[in-house]
Amino acid sequence: MNKLDTTITNSKQSKPYYHKIIVDLLVQLTTSGKYRSLRAFKQSGDKLTAEQKETLRRYTDSIILLLELGMAFHEIKQFLVNKKARLG
Repeated sequence: MNKLDTTITNSKQSKPYYHKIIVDLLVQLTTSGKYRSLRAFKQSGDKLTAEQKETLRRYTDSIILLLELGMAFHEIKQFLVNKKARLG
């Protein structure tokens, strides 16, 4: 189990569907909304670019930190979407 999975499982906010919605959020943020879910991304056959891989790593690290701080999914999503909007 990787660090993201462990953090989601150990989160005070964790619910049965948390892993899926967090991974789907990562896909949305990494692909700039082109794909709304991991399933859609996988079915497309697309591959992540080096830049997207770095973006994914940064967002994953941020989500791990925010979960460890006790933030709920809706707070994490709002924070990251607002951050992405500011950074353009």
